[in-house]
Amino acid sequence: MNAERAEDMEVTAIQDIFIKMLRSELTGTELDVSVKEQITPDVVSALYSLAVRHDLAHIVASSLHKCGFKSDDAIYAKFNQKAVVSVYRNEQMKYAFAQICDIFDQASIPYIPLKGSVIRPYYPQESMRMSCDIDILVKEENLEETIDTLVRKGFKRGDKNYHDVSLLSEAGVHLELHFNIQENIDKLDAVLKDAWQYAKLTDGSRHKFTVDFFVFHMFAHMSYHFLSGGCGIKSLMDIWIMEHKMGITYECARELLEKAGIYRFATEISNLTEVCFSDNPKDDFSNMLLSYIFSGGVYGTSQNRIAVKKSKAKSTLLYALQRLFMPYKSMVFLYPILHKLPILLPFCWISRLCKMLFGGKANHTIRELKTVHNVSDSKTNSISQICERLGL
Repeated sequence: MNAERAEDMEVTAIQDIFIKMLRSELTGTELDVSVKEQITPDVVSALYSLAVRHDLAHIVASSLHKCGFKSDDAIYAKFNQKAVVSVYRNEQMKYAFAQICDIFDQASIPYIPLKGSVIRPYYPQESMRMSCDIDILVKEENLEETIDTLVRKGFKRGDKNYHDVSLLSEAGVHLELHFNIQENIDKLDAVLKDAWQYAKLTDGSRHKFTVDFFVFHMFAHMSYHFLSGGCGIKSLMDIWIMEHKMGITYECARELLEKAGIYRFATEISNLTEVCFSDNPKDDFSNMLLSYIFSGGVYGTSQNRIAVKKSKAKSTLLYALQRLFMPYKSMVFLYPILHKLPILLPFCWISRLCKMLFGGKANHTIRELKTVHNVSDSKTNSISQICERLGL
């Protein structure tokens, strides 16, 4: 067995222990003795690195504590610190979320909490589901009014992108104020653009999605990140919690998922969550899929993103041309004038090329093209198989 093969097996073994610890915490069951026996100081160190990449060190810390593992080693201190921070972050998020909801209710601004804010209460402990920000959707016609209201309450306005505006509370909590939840992917956006048609009033000015649209949005957002370099293990946990604790599955959203072309994706991801957290048997595809998700971490990697795009472009040259001459729907976000004058697209391409060459981005472009060249054929072929199986 060569050294690379042995290293791959060691990485896989660490990942397997990691998944089993997460499963133990999600299901409230004791970790198997056979797993405990594998936990050595070196394994704990490797687990920490992996858990941090997926923002789940606090859950592994809880598992280690329940197993009775105690040490003066610095790595255990780091785990404990992550556990304490998770509780603090959760309380900070809960306070900021309640504050924002109260502001919207008092101002009679219709809003819909998204993602973590909705699913967090269904975890065994809310602090298990950490996030870096609060996501809330408001109607686009209410956007400026909403921002002005928040600024008067002490929030600081940040950057605006194609679907949200960043704001920061006085306590430093980041709010992503969405005015749409589209992902700049045509088939997804054909459904996501109608989000408010699937919303119903619950209390005050708060709305929530219908069950089928909530499920659809979970998978739609996950598929977007999957194609952008990775979606993280946390997303798998969310799907498992949704299906096992909220009692709703992807089948209830089949019509919407099929319309957006992600029904097969939802099916395979649901199957993978059962492999991870319900101990269903693995197969070659679940191993391949899990390996890709592990490699991406929380936010995905540029190498994964490039590998996905290269697998679709079929060649390095075609990938480079697609990056240099982006389609209209992508260019319009960089050059809003294209909304009114799409005929200017070729001139915008030239402007963008000049900025890339002479605007301080040349090194970044060169690094990206080198990464494209260095992505192995085996990785590209593997991702091509995954995307084909998932119907992406």
